[in-house]
Amino acid sequence: MTSAALAPPAPARASPSRRRFLPEVQALRALAVTLVVVYHFYPAAAPGGFVGVDVFFVISGFLITSHLLRGAEANGRISLPAFWAARVRRIMPAALVTVLAVLAATVMWWPLSQWGEISRHAVASLLSVENWVLASDSVDYLAADNAPTALQHFWSLGVEEQFYLFWPLAVIAALAIAGRLRRRADAADRRPRVGVRPLAAVLFAVVLVSSLALSAGLVRQGDPAAYFVTTARVWELAAGGLLAALLPAAGWGVRGQVRVLSALAGLAVLVAVAVFYTEKTPFPGQGAIAPVVGTLAIIAAGRTAGAGSLHRITDLRPVQWVGDVSYSLYLWHWPVVVVAGHLLARRFHWWEALGLIALSLVLAALSHRFVETPARRWKPLAARPWRAVLAGGAVTVLAIGVAVAPAVRASAVEGEQTAAAHALLTAPPTGFGAAAWATADGASFVDGRTAIAPAPARAGLDLPAWRDCIADVYADAVKPCTFGDAAGTVDVALVGDSHAGQWIGVLDEIARARHWRLTTYVRNSCPFTPVPRTLERAQHTSCTKTNAETLRALERSRPDAVLIASWSGSSFVADPRPGFADEFASLRAAGSVPIVLRDTPWGTDAGDVYVRDCVAAHETRPHACDLDRAAAVHTDGAADAARAAGVAVIDPVDWICGPSVCPAVVGNVLVWRDRNHISNTYMRTLRPQLERALASVVPFGS
Repeated sequence: MTSAALAPPAPARASPSRRRFLPEVQALRALAVTLVVVYHFYPAAAPGGFVGVDVFFVISGFLITSHLLRGAEANGRISLPAFWAARVRRIMPAALVTVLAVLAATVMWWPLSQWGEISRHAVASLLSVENWVLASDSVDYLAADNAPTALQHFWSLGVEEQFYLFWPLAVIAALAIAGRLRRRADAADRRPRVGVRPLAAVLFAVVLVSSLALSAGLVRQGDPAAYFVTTARVWELAAGGLLAALLPAAGWGVRGQVRVLSALAGLAVLVAVAVFYTEKTPFPGQGAIAPVVGTLAIIAAGRTAGAGSLHRITDLRPVQWVGDVSYSLYLWHWPVVVVAGHLLARRFHWWEALGLIALSLVLAALSHRFVETPARRWKPLAARPWRAVLAGGAVTVLAIGVAVAPAVRASAVEGEQTAAAHALLTAPPTGFGAAAWATADGASFVDGRTAIAPAPARAGLDLPAWRDCIADVYADAVKPCTFGDAAGTVDVALVGDSHAGQWIGVLDEIARARHWRLTTYVRNSCPFTPVPRTLERAQHTSCTKTNAETLRALERSRPDAVLIASWSGSSFVADPRPGFADEFASLRAAGSVPIVLRDTPWGTDAGDVYVRDCVAAHETRPHACDLDRAAAVHTDGAADAARAAGVAVIDPVDWICGPSVCPAVVGNVLVWRDRNHISNTYMRTLRPQLERALASVVPFGS
């Protein structure tokens, strides 16, 4: 993260209101990056350390606005080329080197199936739109489960760089209004005249209030995009800008001991939120107010002295040095986290975390010394603003070309794999998919063929043809859809979350063959229980309403049977089993037969890597990616409640797993399409087993 200030000169003996180098702000940078680094390497020590990013936002808003307002007052104008050129020299070189290093690590150590995704994030980072890509992924149910890449921390740089594009325009607008008011006052020979700072403060306040209101609203709605989108974050930078506009009028704030207390109170707030906030804290919205106010209090306090002053700490050379390299440290620490985690294939021990932090500091020092500083001071670019802007654009275009190269290579290989998978599907070998349990004891490959369907790199798209019948996790209602034989005389309903949805393809085939009418009521992340589910950042209670509406629809339509399935990894605010039992009783009272499809096994391989990505790296020996059965088979609350209530349970575990392992590939078919969903190709090979199981539970007509 960068505060994007120009390189600080040596401390000057200027009056407090005219200081250009602010050691207390430099120390704030050090604190902010320390919180973020500790949070990423050892989150138990600072579960709310993510607020360090918010500290950076406030600092950036304050310093950039101070720079703009000084220029506006001194020159009566703002040079946009000069401003943007300074940002290019300050931000781009180190960021570019980081992106290229991550791409090199990707080619060396990551499976080809992930190259395209990492290339996508690399391009987004280079274009300063990574925050919008992550926002889109966070509300896309299929993308939200993607493994983190080593460039995701560029989201905050995207927010800042977008801020740098439009914020000078706000100051220019204030200048223009001030000029017009001044001309009117001169014409009427009136005094006083309105300066640029009060007008800018009004504009900044409008941005602050509007953005904060939007952020709070998105958080209340449980929208995960609120964490990333610029519109929900810019209020934090605007808060720093507002302080920059107002502070000179107060002569650097109040005097004496009150300033000391302000700094101490601000520090206490930041430490408190870093310790007591967690990933479940609703954030940003109102949750971000505390770290923003704490940062403002420290900046407003300025240079303190006397009893309780922090200047003896803030002036320490190590503290100032960490502040100096904070941008490079922010850039490099996250790739170290991701690369080391990928290579170690486990969580860090505390002593490993310390070593990796030391490595991050070394990389930051090298980046600051040999990339950041020379680029910022290079005279050919510093002399002419447009040179830096044009050079930055040209280098970005070249870097994008490098960034897409892994994706192009991956696409070519994926095309070959997809063609081989298509050949398998066109002429399946004996023992294809789940049939291998009966003919080849669950062997990975049968009939001497080693192709895999679906192609591992494209397994995430191996979905049933469910059209738009799966309601999104944040949808207001479930959309009932009809599959099978619409004129059938036997009615079957399928209810639940995405783990019910994964059965749609094979159930549709069975329903068509047996002339059943299949109606689906499926919503992502909504198990069929009135007990609310707890999601990652907020309690997700809208499922309660959705499930009640679904139950009423089932009571009205009274299908012959209701199949219920849900993810066994869901967490709830209370024991969900009584809720499942209540739903079973209601269905029975309406004349329907409830049947629970026990959840399918799920998990990651021994290296905590998605099975599909592991198989992409071990195509000829996919057993390296098998899951331990004991770890992959999870307790299913719906199945437990069904057994207790005498409701039929269909258990597919033995159709997927052997006695001790759950193979990654069975009969040339990749079993999992992501962390916890079975591929549609493998699901379709389960048709004989599922059809027999259904016939044994309820005597359907054919």
